[in-house]
Amino acid sequence: MTGDELVWHPQAKWSAAEILEHLSLAYSRTSERMQPLLEQDLGEMRGRTSREWIGGVIVLKLGRIPAGRKAPEALSPKGMDPAKARALVEERLCQLDAVTERCEERFGEKTRVLVHSILGPLSTSEWRRFHCVHTFHHMKQIEALRRQLRLIH
Repeated sequence: MTGDELVWHPQAKWSAAEILEHLSLAYSRTSERMQPLLEQDLGEMRGRTSREWIGGVIVLKLGRIPAGRKAPEALSPKGMDPAKARALVEERLCQLDAVTERCEERFGEKTRVLVHSILGPLSTSEWRRFHCVHTFHHMKQIEALRRQLRLIH
């Protein structure tokens, strides 16, 4: 997509650049929260609540992100330059993959290592699945924006 295409969006919707910025923030936040785990022992991890368990089934098993959920403020786009957002999303995804790999080596892929704000405690394999589903959800939104742009032009 061109720079102009990356910033175009329908009213009250994110642009493709904003989606990429959001994804880069999500990858970065998980990486930053996982990094200290490499230097310390895991504490006692609580179980999931029934609400978190249901969310886990929807997201992690069925691969769906429910519509209408608003992103946390810390993960909302702030207006990053589109070219920077495009480059940063890939860089931060690579960082996330690296720190997740190191946590898997240290704790195993089934050990719950970090609490997700909605899905509760997740293992490294579940964090990978979450980010895969979350990214795919937003890639479908970007594809919809591209289709809308083709109709306009």
